[in-house]
Amino acid sequence: MTSERSERVTLSERLLLALSRDPNAPDYSITTTEYTLDNALDFALKMIPDFPALVRNRAVLDYGCGPGWQAVAMHRQCGARQVVGLDINPEWLARARALAERERCGGAVTFTDAVRADSQGTFDVVLSLNSFEHFNDPARHLARMRGLARPGGCVVVSFAEPWYSHSGSHMNFFTKVPWVNVLFSEQTVLRARERFRSDGATRYEEVEGGLNRMTLRKFEEIIRASGLRVEYLKYHTTRGLPLADKLPVVREFLVSAVTCILQS
Repeated sequence: MTSERSERVTLSERLLLALSRDPNAPDYSITTTEYTLDNALDFALKMIPDFPALVRNRAVLDYGCGPGWQAVAMHRQCGARQVVGLDINPEWLARARALAERERCGGAVTFTDAVRADSQGTFDVVLSLNSFEHFNDPARHLARMRGLARPGGCVVVSFAEPWYSHSGSHMNFFTKVPWVNVLFSEQTVLRARERFRSDGATRYEEVEGGLNRMTLRKFEEIIRASGLRVEYLKYHTTRGLPLADKLPVVREFLVSAVTCILQS
């Protein structure tokens, strides 16, 4: 770090950096590069009731599939008949296709950045796993998901860390400070983040993958406006705290994951 850069470091930034890992040390939290077929569905199995039965023998669209581990695991481990992974990141799609090829399931598991027009309304399950909090226009994406599900099919949204939860800023790869986006300004957090990521983000929306500041209130407004019927809704509280999901305002800070199953 240059002396000029050092002089510009604020007190709050110094404090956050003191409470963060060494920039040369590995990330604190698991990343997509650490996924395996054995752990790729851990979140889904924990958060979504009877998940294997939900996708077994079904045509599934993995909406926001990332590098493909979940999609391949749904076919390999849960018996999904067909899985289409949808993502806009070309690097992840290349890795996903290579993974499906290595696992010899390229016929049943495919990946694309755009779903064909004749696939509209054909999927038994349209699934968004740990991606809804990243979509730049989540209401529009939910509408697309609805259109891709067949009549009688379902749309499943499950994600961890709503915006005001203890790790809602998704900065826990470099700091273990809970509610860091509440305790520190956006500028402070993202300037500290520069030591650990080099994408030049100055707003949360600009970080790799994007963050849409998805609160529980915002999520509920999107669901109500979607025209979809809520079949199942579960707020998973931090450390299983009882009643924390029922208390206004408090729940925003103490709900760490959301699972919602919707039908048209």
